[in-house]
Amino acid sequence: MTSDEQADFQLGLRAVGDPAAREDLHEAVRRSSRTAADILRGLRKPAADQPSWLRELLDEWVQQGPDLPSWQDPELMAAGQRFFNNWDLEICTALFTASLPSAYAGWPGVGVLARASQLAEPGTVARRIAETGQMLLDITQPGALARGGVGYQRIVQVRMLHGAVRAVLLGKDAPGGSWPAANGVPVNQEDLLATLMTFTVIVFRALKRMGIDLTQEDQEAYLHLWAVAGDLLGITEAKLLLRQPQDVDDLTTKLQESLQAPSADSRFLTSVLLHEMELAMPLGWLRVPRAVVRFLIGDRVADMVGVPAAPWWSPVLPLAAALNRRLPRNSMTRHIDALPSRMVGRQIIQLWIDQHQRGERQPFRVGDERTQRWHLADDGGAITALRRRLRTRRQRLRKRNTPVPRWSRPDAADVGY
Repeated sequence: MTSDEQADFQLGLRAVGDPAAREDLHEAVRRSSRTAADILRGLRKPAADQPSWLRELLDEWVQQGPDLPSWQDPELMAAGQRFFNNWDLEICTALFTASLPSAYAGWPGVGVLARASQLAEPGTVARRIAETGQMLLDITQPGALARGGVGYQRIVQVRMLHGAVRAVLLGKDAPGGSWPAANGVPVNQEDLLATLMTFTVIVFRALKRMGIDLTQEDQEAYLHLWAVAGDLLGITEAKLLLRQPQDVDDLTTKLQESLQAPSADSRFLTSVLLHEMELAMPLGWLRVPRAVVRFLIGDRVADMVGVPAAPWWSPVLPLAAALNRRLPRNSMTRHIDALPSRMVGRQIIQLWIDQHQRGERQPFRVGDERTQRWHLADDGGAITALRRRLRTRRQRLRKRNTPVPRWSRPDAADVGY
C-alpha cells in the first residue's frame, strides 16, 4: 500500500463509527424513554450498582449480539489464551506501562478520553484503569468469547459504551462543546483499530524489551484471539490482525506515525496513570513506574506524553533484559524475566485488592490460581492482614502527599462522566 493509499484508507476509517451499535442504542432510547446520557451514566457504574432497566438492556444486547465471525479458529483462540496464561502478569504489566501510555499518545482518540472518561475524576481513577485490566483477564479465559461468556458480556458492554459516548459527544449538549468535524466520528474505526494494536503489537514489543522471546506461532495465536474480540467489538478491519505478525507490526508503525502527537490531554491522562501506579509502589519504589514506562515505550513517545525523566538506576532494566535473553527458560529464571512485572504489574493489582478489602472499590477478579501464583495477599490470614494494614498506611500517606492530577473539562460532570 502506497503512502497515499494508506492515508485514504485511514481517512475512510476516521469517518465511520459503529452503525450496528448506533441502531441498537437508538432502539433502546426509543423503547425505554431513556437518553444516551442516561445509558452512558449507567454503563459507567460498577455492575452491582447498575439500575435494573440497564441490566435488562445488557441481557438483551448479549442475547441479540453478534455471532463469532465465520473465520474464527477455536484452536487458534485457545492457543492465544494459553499464550496469555503463560505470560499473564507480564502482559498485564505491558498493558499498564506500554499499551495505555502508547494509546494516550494518539491525539484524535485521546480527545474522546479527555471529554468522556472518568479517568479525571477523583475516586474513579483506579476503577477506569482496572476495568481495562479486568477486560483483558475476562476475554482470555477458556470459552470466554462464547455468547454469554464473561468475555462476551464484557465486550458487549464496552461496545455499547462506545456507542453511547459517540451519541453524547455528537449531541447538541456535548461536554466541551461541539465535536470537531476534522477529528472524524468519536471512537471511530481508525482509533479502534489503533487501540487493538496497542493490546497486541505494543504488548509484543514490550515483552521483547523485557527480554522475552516470542515464537511466530504464539504471536499469530494471540493476534487471532484479539481479531475475534475486535470483530465482536465492531471493529470492521479487525481481520487485519490475521496477517503475518511482521505485517501487523508494520501497520502499527504507520498508524502511530499518523496518529501520535503531543497534546495536553495525553500528558494529563498519562500523569493520572502514573499517579495510580506510583500510589501502589512500596517505599523506595516511587520512580519505578516512570522508569519501566520509558524503558518499554522509548523516550520519543514517553516525552510526547509527559513521562518524567527516568531515575539514575534505570540502565539496569536493559541489562536485566539482556540477561533474560541469555538464560534458559525454567522456573528459576522466570523470576528474572518477571522483574518489571513484579515491580509494577503485581503491585498495582495488589493495590486494587487492598482497596476492595477496605470497601473502596469493586473487586478485581484474578482467580484463586493467579492469586497464589502472583503471590497476592488475599487470604485473610493474620500475616496477610498485618501486611495489608502496613500497605494501607503507606498508600494513604502517599495519596495525601501526592495530589491526583486534575484537568478542567467543561460540562463533564453534567452527564455523569
